[in-house]
Amino acid sequence: MERWLTDTPNSARFPYYTRANADEVGPDPFSVLGWSMVWMRGCNPGVAKGFVEFGVVDVSEYDLTPLQVFGNRGGYFYNPMSLSRLMGERMPGATAEAIDKAYFGDHPGVPPYEPHPGDVNEVQSAKLAETMGWVMSTPSYPRMHDASAMALRAVADRPDFSAMSNAELIDYARRMTAKVEEAWIPYTVVCLGASLGPGAVQAVCEAIGRSEDAVKVLSAVGNVESAEASFAMWDISRIVNASPSLTVAFDAGVDGLLGRLDRDDARNSEFFAAWDDLMRVHGHRAPNEWDCRPDSWTTRPEIALGMIDRLRGQSDDRSPHRAKAKAAVERERITADLMAAVASDAEASGTLAAGLFSASNWLQWREQGKYACIRLIHEVKLAMYELGRRMVAAGVIPDHHHIFNLLDEELDDFVVNPAKYSAVIAEREVGFQELHHLEPPYIVGNGRGDEPVHTWPRRNAVGGQVAKVGDVLQGGPGAPGVITGRARIVLDPMDAPDMDPTDVLVAPTTDPSWAPLFLSVGGVVVNVGAVGSHAAIVSRELGVPCAVSVIQATSRIPEGALITVDGSTGTVTIVG
Repeated sequence: MERWLTDTPNSARFPYYTRANADEVGPDPFSVLGWSMVWMRGCNPGVAKGFVEFGVVDVSEYDLTPLQVFGNRGGYFYNPMSLSRLMGERMPGATAEAIDKAYFGDHPGVPPYEPHPGDVNEVQSAKLAETMGWVMSTPSYPRMHDASAMALRAVADRPDFSAMSNAELIDYARRMTAKVEEAWIPYTVVCLGASLGPGAVQAVCEAIGRSEDAVKVLSAVGNVESAEASFAMWDISRIVNASPSLTVAFDAGVDGLLGRLDRDDARNSEFFAAWDDLMRVHGHRAPNEWDCRPDSWTTRPEIALGMIDRLRGQSDDRSPHRAKAKAAVERERITADLMAAVASDAEASGTLAAGLFSASNWLQWREQGKYACIRLIHEVKLAMYELGRRMVAAGVIPDHHHIFNLLDEELDDFVVNPAKYSAVIAEREVGFQELHHLEPPYIVGNGRGDEPVHTWPRRNAVGGQVAKVGDVLQGGPGAPGVITGRARIVLDPMDAPDMDPTDVLVAPTTDPSWAPLFLSVGGVVVNVGAVGSHAAIVSRELGVPCAVSVIQATSRIPEGALITVDGSTGTVTIVG
């Protein structure tokens, strides 16, 4: 395989793309339809316009048509490295090197920043300065809140897909894609803005010699949508534990569980009320959820039920509500202490106060924006699942997921003459599955990453030297706290073994499908991520120590090794 059919061209103006942070958003390849429809027609133009709105670029500076910011290689999602560096160069007080440090840490092989004559732009720098002031002071962002409300309305107004024609299903999916673009514009703004508050807090803490406190004052801020599902699942697990009949039902296995439970039985009413609410608010959640192919909690409820099943084995003292309350008290204590420490310095005091205010708001809005976008992508998923199931019934494809091997521009012809595409879909399915076993290049552009796809190394075939007792692996702070426990290497949340409350989960990256596992362990370590990544945000809300961006942790840390994780410093020490 030389190239994959969704591979995108590199921008000549912004040539570098990276898997940094993208490997968290999209750990697996994106489907052909998911990329060609949702990402090329929704996400990419939306984020391009979001960069313009934030002040990073003028729309005339883009050189790809259609508007393309994110990249794709071998089905894998790539972030716009050069565009992020440009923001560093144009943002007052920042540099491209500072952006690199935030993205890559000490990751080897990062090409040096190469100045471009157009990078310096006083007009854009002035606009960025204005945006920065707004980010650090605004108490609300109505455009993001409106986009969230729009996505919720789309879910509430969902039509009966079984009553729609094939053409109507495609039209619905495309209309939802247009809404994805609409939501991605403010979501891009919050993604960019969410880094400013934590950055200001970190700078002040470092200046007064208390850098380890920076992550502590970002804990348990509340109203973080991506963490709320874990709290809801925990509450459902307590309902199950309190009911002998539900306990028996779960003991029999989660496959077909909902069908075995009688909704009319009063003993099950509390469970179903909580379950229905979970699906209404969080039913769009899924592994690799930014693609519209993977099953969600709605389409495969056993995913969520399995998480609840795992949580019901935890004792009540593992309650995330208790941990969050404790973390909130500690956050308030350290915040007051830090403010007292800088009280005599008006500039530092003002910066810290503004940073804390901004971080609390913008980290919440970032998760709100993510939910809005994924809710809309889920609507595309549901419509295409219906089309796929019809094609299975007609004998065109063997599995409804295979509908996602079509390009968006092929759909209209496909519904007229579906048999014409059967062989094409089957061939693409083989290629798509093979992509899952390959390790994409970390950085592409200017000749990097141009190797044929079939020459990429196999996943998990390349790893660092195995750490030995006494070694300290330096990552980044994710969530405060110190834990010593046995390392449990988990590459897929669906294949996670039973774990003790003192174990430490070591994972390549995490998305919401991992969150309930956090409640089963004493700490979390991930290969990639930053203070604003999913693993860090959710760990802080759940009160679990977390170290992020511990490079090659899953291959360097031996399974079962006794390790100490300090979530405030990002260190992982092999102690036995």
